[in-house]
Amino acid sequence: MPDDIRTDGPSSSALLENNEARLWLRFTAADTTDSFCRSWLALQCNAVTDTQVAVLLLQQDGRFAPVAIWPDASQGINHLRAVAEEALRTGAAVVRPPPHEDGATGLHVAWPVIPGSADLQEAGPHSVEAVVVLDLLPRVDTEVQRALRALHWGAGWLETLLLGRRLQTEQDRIARTAGALDLVAVAGEHERLEAACTALSNELARRLHADRVSIGMRRRRRVRLLAMSHTAWFRRKGKLVDGLEHMFEEAVDQEATVAWPPPSGSASRIDVAHRGFAEDWSVRHVVTFVPAEKGLPIGAITLERREDRPFSPEDLLLGEAIASLLGPVLAAKQRNRRWFAGRLPDAVRYALTAAIGPRYQAIKLGVAAATIVLVGAAVLHGQFRVSARAVLEGEVQRAAAAPFEGFIAQAPARAGDVVRAGDVLAVLEDKDLRLDRARWTSERDRMNQKLREAMAKHDRATVGQAAAQVRQAEAQLALTEEKLARTRITAPVDGIVVSGDLSQMIGSPVETGKVLFEIAPLDGYRVVLKVDERDIFLVEPGQHGLLALSGMAGDTRGFVVNRVTPVAEADNGRNTFRAEARLDGSQAGLRPGMEGVGKIVVGERSYLAIWTRGLVEWLRMQAWTWLP
Repeated sequence: MPDDIRTDGPSSSALLENNEARLWLRFTAADTTDSFCRSWLALQCNAVTDTQVAVLLLQQDGRFAPVAIWPDASQGINHLRAVAEEALRTGAAVVRPPPHEDGATGLHVAWPVIPGSADLQEAGPHSVEAVVVLDLLPRVDTEVQRALRALHWGAGWLETLLLGRRLQTEQDRIARTAGALDLVAVAGEHERLEAACTALSNELARRLHADRVSIGMRRRRRVRLLAMSHTAWFRRKGKLVDGLEHMFEEAVDQEATVAWPPPSGSASRIDVAHRGFAEDWSVRHVVTFVPAEKGLPIGAITLERREDRPFSPEDLLLGEAIASLLGPVLAAKQRNRRWFAGRLPDAVRYALTAAIGPRYQAIKLGVAAATIVLVGAAVLHGQFRVSARAVLEGEVQRAAAAPFEGFIAQAPARAGDVVRAGDVLAVLEDKDLRLDRARWTSERDRMNQKLREAMAKHDRATVGQAAAQVRQAEAQLALTEEKLARTRITAPVDGIVVSGDLSQMIGSPVETGKVLFEIAPLDGYRVVLKVDERDIFLVEPGQHGLLALSGMAGDTRGFVVNRVTPVAEADNGRNTFRAEARLDGSQAGLRPGMEGVGKIVVGERSYLAIWTRGLVEWLRMQAWTWLP
């Protein structure tokens, strides 16, 4: 049944008032989000008359889904999908008629709801959390504005609902963060790791209502039990400790939270150890969290509940937040358990063992190879080359521009085509020009007739005026003929079209002088090198180099630098200088716009100096910056 009543005639006002009161009563009594949305939509449709179908879309789990359909849930709403998607995409109200293919008449209205924003245009589409879509009967503009105003005022209820949900989510997140920070404070009150873990286990058992909390820390490849809640001492060797440590290692190996029984909707995990522990010790629910430092697990925290009280999603979120904050704290306390005098000898001992001890043969071979390479690099010399990004350009480029304002009729050429001089690149629309030619031809003939009549009557004033009008008509006709002759835009030279593609712009207007195509000859190229500012002082005209293009990496070509410009350009956050070079040898297969890397030979140096040049220059600059 629909949520409102439609009546016509003078006796309908009382029924409408009773229906509205009933809708408001249902709206104020709504205790769930779905009932609230259904009641609100019914009230909104009651306020906006002549509504045929209405739907309310609400954001849930990152997607929009209908939560209320008026007059009832069986109504089809697929015809409203396009206008709803447009409102979601633009973040603004949408008013438009239905598509012609639907065969329907009326009006589709979509109103996005953006909590906390009074201006839809300023908020943007990413802030939309709900959309109201109405299918209205045909109406005039004033009635459309009245309907939009009603939607604007009514959307305040939805904004209140959405802001309340957002506030509750933030409060839950703040509460979890506050609880996790309190536990970090508890851990920070104790200097020793064992005391901190014992205090943490007791506090976790109290906050998360667990019967037992166990904390283990990773030592080398094993995870050892370190503390249990409400337990001052436990036997290191026993079935209980073995079961706990097996659960620790099962979660640490997966680097993820493991729960038994697994929560609904959660990712599948290996839980063999957890299931076995629950069966052996009559535990109904058990979960293990993995604290980590720098992405590496450093231990595990296990919570147990013997009663049938499963861990809620909020409990799991709080436990993961606690584990993420406790990871660095516990790792620091574990490192601080050892004296500095104990850690330093271990590091020295490991280095000496790796270098001269009986083991680690691969490290010894690596050190020997590095020494040989270092000595050889310091003694041997080679070519010192400066690398720079390179682009091929035509030595000359000719432009084909629009001769006058008009519309594109044909565009047979596009970038990459090889053309000859005189080939048609594009054709402009000439229908208006032909009409102008006919008009001015007729005007010229009429003025000639007028001139002849004036000459027959010996009317000198009229003769002079008619003769001027004849010349004007002939000038306009000549201009029109010239434009008609230039509607065909042709290639000025033989070459390749390096820019310009009008095939997707048929019918589009062009302005006078707009460059439509650029053509470069195929027999002349230059290499443009973008040299880093650190290397530009090494580059001089006359130096030789090699060019490797991305599309022809195996075919290097020689070039000679012939010009270095003193003007810097910004390129990807670095200053570069433009250097131009002339290619040597054959230029077959090359095309303008090809990119690659050019290497300019600037002298000879030792390989060690070449490899370490960047580091040495950086150190010099840092020393110059910081030294007084």
